[in-house]
Amino acid sequence: MRASVVGTVALCLFQPLTFSQASDGTLKTLYERHRWFALRDAAAGGDAPAFYRAALEAAFDEMQPAEKDLGNVIIQSPASGDAYEAHQLLATMYFRHGLYRKALEQLLAMSSEKPEAKDVQNEMPFFSALGKVDQSTMHLSPSTLQMRHEDGNLYLQVEINGKKALYAFDTGANFSVISESEASRLGLAVMSVNTSIGDSSGNHVGIRVAVAKSLRVGGLYLRNVAFGVLPDAQPPFNELAEEKRGLLGIPILLAMHTVHWSNDGTFTLGHRCGRFHLQTANLAFEQSFPVTHANFQGAGIDMTVDSGAQKTVLGPPFASSFSDVLKSIGKSETHKLTGVAGSASYESILLPSIDLQIGAHTVTLTNAHVLTKESSDTSNWADGNLGIDLLNQASSVTFDFGAMTLTLQ
Repeated sequence: MRASVVGTVALCLFQPLTFSQASDGTLKTLYERHRWFALRDAAAGGDAPAFYRAALEAAFDEMQPAEKDLGNVIIQSPASGDAYEAHQLLATMYFRHGLYRKALEQLLAMSSEKPEAKDVQNEMPFFSALGKVDQSTMHLSPSTLQMRHEDGNLYLQVEINGKKALYAFDTGANFSVISESEASRLGLAVMSVNTSIGDSSGNHVGIRVAVAKSLRVGGLYLRNVAFGVLPDAQPPFNELAEEKRGLLGIPILLAMHTVHWSNDGTFTLGHRCGRFHLQTANLAFEQSFPVTHANFQGAGIDMTVDSGAQKTVLGPPFASSFSDVLKSIGKSETHKLTGVAGSASYESILLPSIDLQIGAHTVTLTNAHVLTKESSDTSNWADGNLGIDLLNQASSVTFDFGAMTLTLQ
């Protein structure tokens, strides 16, 4: 959700995953680099160590199998490096589904194994504040809404604690966010926590939290929905009308099961999911970031999918993999990134135009900015952040969180 802002809104859950102790070198390397699609293909033979199979289940959001198999990793190798990471994978899976009580249990287990771990210490206040509640779905039925495309954002009519609002939906937000004045209007009790969020600019800002007893959007009715609370002076709220100072993040979007919007302004949710097939899925999660497997010049690239980013930006891994393209048609520049936590400028290469293939659909990125230095926690592994500029080139966009597919038509 941004007026002139790009990038993700992310609670800094944990440092990048520590490395598995399993012996397979190729799988280990792919796992360390967060290359879930390549890891899936490499493990397709069926003889991969149990840890990697369970990690893939978590990444492709197969919750029940992941709970069982990651639990077995913990039982079979307690206090091991794999067990610690299994707790971490479970914690992030529960977090993106709004299951804060379960996430806290995993965080406490991690703290018990590694009391000195700073990432766990930093996030404990957040999870402790929310650890008494889990987001729950009271009702879900297929429904169609009228979406509003304004200020560069996509808005939906929502009702929170019986009060109406107009919030953007943001696949790049790993949890939902509102402004302080909006929290007051909704009558929410705001809790102070010693936690910050980051964005694609690499900056961080302190945040407080609140829990709404009820949230309705179309045929979806949720209880105990957590929001991060930011000052009204913070971008993008300082540029938006009062009734628009909120966004719907991944925990709410996942509860919709399917999300579909068309360029005629219709938005549908709650329809039956397709059948999940691991080998054909083109959507996965790195922690709470949705990642799609795209294609450039016949090579696979992994991009975070961020409906709240107005402009697609490519990252250092892309620059490294396609250095010949950058040298032949690129021009050095400095590119400014702005997010909820502030702005920062980074060295980059400007490409006049490139084509990317997402599923069966080809999109064209003009004036492509390719960062050559890391800007955020995702930029060290993601080839880019896929924004609304490319999504809007399709006549319709569908996220099927059951089949784990992103479809552009």
